[in-house]
Amino acid sequence: MHRSVFIVLVISVVFGTFIVLSSHHWFTLWVGLEVNTLSILPILCGGFLPRKVESSVKYFLVQSVSAAVILNVVVIQAWFSSSWLVGQPLLSVSSVLITLAVGLKLGLFPCHYWFPDVVQGVGFLEGLVLSTWQKLAPFSVLVYVINSVDIRVLVCLGVLSVLIGGWGGLNQTQVRKILAFSSVAHMGWICSTVGYSVNAGCIMLLVYVITNSSVFLIASEFDLKTLSHVGRLSYFSLGGSAGMVLGVLSLGGLPPLFGFLIKFVSLKCLLESGSILASGFLVAGSLLSLFYYLRVSFNSSLVLFPQHSLVLFGWRGLLGGNSGAVTVRGLVLCGGLSVSLLGLVSLPVFASLL
Repeated sequence: MHRSVFIVLVISVVFGTFIVLSSHHWFTLWVGLEVNTLSILPILCGGFLPRKVESSVKYFLVQSVSAAVILNVVVIQAWFSSSWLVGQPLLSVSSVLITLAVGLKLGLFPCHYWFPDVVQGVGFLEGLVLSTWQKLAPFSVLVYVINSVDIRVLVCLGVLSVLIGGWGGLNQTQVRKILAFSSVAHMGWICSTVGYSVNAGCIMLLVYVITNSSVFLIASEFDLKTLSHVGRLSYFSLGGSAGMVLGVLSLGGLPPLFGFLIKFVSLKCLLESGSILASGFLVAGSLLSLFYYLRVSFNSSLVLFPQHSLVLFGWRGLLGGNSGAVTVRGLVLCGGLSVSLLGLVSLPVFASLL
């Protein structure tokens, strides 16, 4: 792909997302979603490899179905209420359909099945975009209609997403699939919280984007496709190994890292609202997720990985070249790991934003 074409596509993806974020009309909101989807597809295809094309087609079909459901629901809503405004109260059936359509875009249960396969079929940077930036537009749609959505349905979807995200990643050896199931679980936490506190949900999404970006960038930098690759990370980069451990444990929510802080605030919002049973299931799902987070962190810190498989690394590509140069990827990576290290120290600043 030519560089100018790639730049135009990236600008279109960003432009479509900002259309959704600034829209107050259902039709322009739907147009922003479509611009965002159609612009990201050529980027996902990349070099037109069969696996990337397959993942792009899956992503296109899923996003098209979701956008079609949203458009049909808002047409029916406009028929009954004679208004295309986003803030207009929704009908009971319309709110359920909008919740399912947004859940399909976000990868929530029971519409999560496509997300791990799509992330596994594309590269690390494309998977990073799907796990972070592509969640902003549908999440903003959920925030727009949060007053008309049945909170119990949303919390149930979030709890089941956390359980499925924890259960699905237990037997995985591919790093991208582990991070995909981690994304499903984190979106469950965020959607369970946003029903009771929009500010807390938005800050949780922001912190998740930063910490998840650092893990994806480390995996992309050292081409960590499987756990056996992760087990040999400490051979040639102690800094990369320490950064991987830090980022993964922050995603797992271990104190005093920043990932623990956002889950603590989420539990506070749920318990104050009386959702004790949902909080218990969320904690249980996080324990399932913590198993494979700890497995990744143990593998990245081991000197000898307990597996008899020969894995070859491109040593010249990893250790040579501009290893001392300052790059955008390195700056983003350092920023993400610094946010992960803040932890409980940033609690006063975090609480002032709520």
